[in-house]
Amino acid sequence: MTSSAGGHTLDEESPRRYLIAAAVSHYPKCAAWDRPGLVHARDQIIELFTEKLGYRHHTALGLDPTRVQLTDQLRAFCTSDERRDDDLVVVYLSGHGEVLEDGSEHVLLMADTDPADVTYTALPTADLVRVLRGTRIRRLLLILDTCYSGQGGNELAAAALERLGAQWAQGQSNSGLVIVSSAQPRQQAKTGVFPDLLGKAVGSQATAGPAPAHLSISAVVQKMNAHPDKPRYQHISLSLIGLSGEPPDFLTNPRHDVRLTDVDLALQDAAEFDAYALQRETEFTSRLLVRAMGYHGDAAQGWWFCGRHRVLAELAAWLNQDGDDAQEDLFTHGVGEGENVRIVTAGPGSGKTAVLGLVAALTMPERRRTVPVDALGLQPDWIPGEGSIDVVMYAQNLTDNQILSGLAAAAGFKCATVGEFLETLGQRNDGHRRPFTVLIAALTRLSPPTPCARRSCAPSSSTLAGASASSSAPAPIRSTGSASAASQPNPTPGSSTSTVPATPIARRCWPTRCATSSKAAVPPPIG
Repeated sequence: MTSSAGGHTLDEESPRRYLIAAAVSHYPKCAAWDRPGLVHARDQIIELFTEKLGYRHHTALGLDPTRVQLTDQLRAFCTSDERRDDDLVVVYLSGHGEVLEDGSEHVLLMADTDPADVTYTALPTADLVRVLRGTRIRRLLLILDTCYSGQGGNELAAAALERLGAQWAQGQSNSGLVIVSSAQPRQQAKTGVFPDLLGKAVGSQATAGPAPAHLSISAVVQKMNAHPDKPRYQHISLSLIGLSGEPPDFLTNPRHDVRLTDVDLALQDAAEFDAYALQRETEFTSRLLVRAMGYHGDAAQGWWFCGRHRVLAELAAWLNQDGDDAQEDLFTHGVGEGENVRIVTAGPGSGKTAVLGLVAALTMPERRRTVPVDALGLQPDWIPGEGSIDVVMYAQNLTDNQILSGLAAAAGFKCATVGEFLETLGQRNDGHRRPFTVLIAALTRLSPPTPCARRSCAPSSSTLAGASASSSAPAPIRSTGSASAASQPNPTPGSSTSTVPATPIARRCWPTRCATSSKAAVPPPIG
């Protein structure tokens, strides 16, 4: 492992990055062409690529090269035995560019270019690619920061290079020639604007956040062209030649940080979990709480819950057993399939939802204090422990995937399948004494009905459910309690509650549990 400039840690096997930067700021044969500001522009490029993008600066080529010096130095670099096929090479050239009078070719004006014979003494732009032919260089970013004598010179430069594109690295993986051109009409050229725009685009949070390891060169060029500091007459262009897939990753992301990426994902997950929690709160207050209080629409009426003491006692005993050694023995010996579930079932109007709503309210720390326990005549052993239920759901019109996502969000993770949910929940419960407990109301009103919730009730979860006696709820496991008998203190002969079978208060097993309820017709006010 080595550490390059800019703090990027490089593996010996990862692509190496090289920068060759040249600028022609002084023209001995034509002082009118001099551009002293290009010296600083070149320095800006070197600083950006070496300190932020992890490049090594190849210093053999510097300021004011002649035509032969430029081509010979480039050729020597490309043919060196040290080169590898996966090397990433950036060549930055800054100076004057011209389109020949016949309009057939674009040329670069070098330090030895004679203004009296530009056609012969200038460097044809296409020769830059010819220098690379027959070498191991397969990934080249060519940056032409040149000014032109008229509009359209940039397009001619790209066209000259594109004629060689068919011969460029055919069949090579992740190879290609990328040309970024700064079109600057000579009369209006603003020296140094290109490096400034490039630095701002690379450093902009809008280009990319901390997640991607590399910057899209297309996004960078787009950001440069959209910047308010760019002169209107100047358009930065991008040409991609000889690509065998995605463009090579020339630009590393200076903001890339796995830790910040994880933070972003954690924040997104937290926001999603909060949305699920808000949905659960709405379901509870609009569906379950109103049934438990026995009113429709006016909370000022207070609590009118009465009766159903037997089922309350049995559910409270079931929820409160975590610290009981005898219950621990039940968890670890002879626990069969379905023993982690309790199902509350009865006929329409018997008050299943009211029972579950009261149980849920008593387990919620913020709601427990609002329940008039003494006024309702609730004995201590009828009251479930605070926090003994982890999530309360109302399943009507929810799909099985929504149920699964809601359960996972309440447990603090995300999953795609029931198996993944149970596996993650089991890992989470290692070392936890109390099971993860879920209360699901209106289970038979899923949209569409599905066995998802039943599949979720494995040894890693416990479920309390309520179902209509006439529904197709899972086969009840008899216990000592009966929801129908406990629903009304004095059932009326011939009523639906008098014919309901014994409450299927299903079994429960370590280390998690789930409480579900499926609801029949909306019950009338309980009073």
